[in-house]
Amino acid sequence: MRGALSLNPTYYEALKRLTLELAGVNLGSDHAFLIETRLSALARQEGYDSLDDMVEELFNTGQNRLAVQVVSSLLERDTHFYTDRPSLEKLEHVVIPAIYSSRKGGKIRIVSFGCSSGQEPYCIAMMLDKASDKFPDVKFEIVGVDYPSTALDRARAGRYTHFDVQRGLPIRDLITYFDRKAEDWIIKDHIRQAVKFEETHLLSNLDSLGEFDIVVFRNALPHYSSPAQVRVLRGLSSLVKPLGYLLLGTDETLNHINYGFDTLARQPNVFRKREEKIEIIEDPNIKKPTDRKTFEKAKRRLKDMGELGNSKSA
Repeated sequence: MRGALSLNPTYYEALKRLTLELAGVNLGSDHAFLIETRLSALARQEGYDSLDDMVEELFNTGQNRLAVQVVSSLLERDTHFYTDRPSLEKLEHVVIPAIYSSRKGGKIRIVSFGCSSGQEPYCIAMMLDKASDKFPDVKFEIVGVDYPSTALDRARAGRYTHFDVQRGLPIRDLITYFDRKAEDWIIKDHIRQAVKFEETHLLSNLDSLGEFDIVVFRNALPHYSSPAQVRVLRGLSSLVKPLGYLLLGTDETLNHINYGFDTLARQPNVFRKREEKIEIIEDPNIKKPTDRKTFEKAKRRLKDMGELGNSKSA
């Protein structure tokens, strides 16, 4: 535990329980400093005189809007550009080529689930921009989804500090896709416009997002409690089209909770959604066609009938 902590110790436990109940995420036992740092900034933003005043109002009034803001601040992930690059490269070299080979055009929808401050969906957009010659006649739609937070606001702005762009971003990408503005770096318009961001509770009903060909959800699942993992995976399954893909982090797996996904051969963190089976209800009153491939039997039968008729007339 670093620095002087000001909150009543009982509040730390209460905030961890609140985060688990609302978002299904375990903050762990060593997050007191993170709680103070994140919530002190939120208290100043919301106009409270102190962090204590904000937390006391939260638990005394049970204000829903404030509870969502508090939990969203605590869940904000510190994300880098090109985190877990090997898993991200599977998108370009395995997943998208598999979809492209069956379509040769049209639209491919990709969602970055739990996108935080937007580095992941922007990395996907830059990667696809560089690989545009590989996938002609395809329109890519990229959506970043996360809890409402200041991180998501930064993602929409596409604005990053010099410290941010030093973490994982190749210098060539920085020169090609960013403009310097004062002390910050702004992502170029054609990349920023290639990504849209949606605010949603990750454990809520996700139907409003529509269906996607590819869901990217990397290195976040282990932070959820076991019941929340089930809910998250159920939600992700509802987002993926039949024969679409789910991409996890390099060392992640679905274990026994697959919700209709099969592991791709030799790609343990890439999963394909099974094709939906359509149940056919047959009307017993409708005569079923035979499985014959020629009319030879029918011709012989007609010939026999003709010969039989001739013999009778004779």
